[in-house]
Amino acid sequence: MSGYFKIILAAIIWGSLGTVVRFIHLPTLILVFYRVSFAAIAIFVYIAMRHKTEVLAVGKRLYWIIAMGILLTINWTAFFFSIRLTSVANAVLITYTAPIFVAILAPLILKEKLEKITILSLGISLVGTALIVSASVTGLSKSALAGILWAVVSAITYAVLVIISKPLADKIDPVAIIFYEELVGAIILSPALFIYKFSISPLTLFILFVVGAFHTAFAAALYLNGLRDVKAQQVGIFTYLDPASAVVFAAIFLGEIPRPVTILGGLFIIASGLILVMVTRQRVETEVVSE
Repeated sequence: MSGYFKIILAAIIWGSLGTVVRFIHLPTLILVFYRVSFAAIAIFVYIAMRHKTEVLAVGKRLYWIIAMGILLTINWTAFFFSIRLTSVANAVLITYTAPIFVAILAPLILKEKLEKITILSLGISLVGTALIVSASVTGLSKSALAGILWAVVSAITYAVLVIISKPLADKIDPVAIIFYEELVGAIILSPALFIYKFSISPLTLFILFVVGAFHTAFAAALYLNGLRDVKAQQVGIFTYLDPASAVVFAAIFLGEIPRPVTILGGLFIIASGLILVMVTRQRVETEVVSE
């Protein structure tokens, strides 16, 4: 299986998540708890089967990983709230403004230079977001607007998570980072088990397992393995199959046909991210050639 195919498959799996979540009738915090718990278990089994448990030794960097786990918990909770309150298209497309927030926050936190292309991409992304919001406003849906706000929270927390993980990426095995993030999330959300009254059918439990083990652990493993054979500058392009496929899955299985203005807004957001990815790729390749 080629690296490109692995990344494409991972993106499509992630794209189906919003649709699958709609079939789980549990409180959002309970849903997120089971998702991160099953993911942590699956990843630990994966590490143990490969006899790589030594990668879990992270030393003094544990505090940073705990912080990342907290951010991931907020990120997933916000995303699932968004899925519950607005359409899958709105939730996923707005969440995919995250690369723009990364580009904005990087100069502030990592002291990277704010470039003109970032400002251009931000402007395009904001136009797309405004179009999606306008579609909700004209529909007079307070729920949809609340869902969009949750999607913005999801995008921002994911952006911060990416920035924090950047200095750690070369020092800690990515699989270990994912495991600890999910484990911290499970610990944080465990009190919800005693707060909410709920029951889980065998079918729901199976779907929760799929969300944790398949949509998270398996997809992440595919993605990380695919990175070995694909240029980093090209990865971002393929990951945009996530929001594209999410809209298609929601239309087929949920009957959520996005309005033309929503589709247009989504195209603006995707275009803004692709511009950043492609310009960055071109710059890196130019620098390599010049060396």
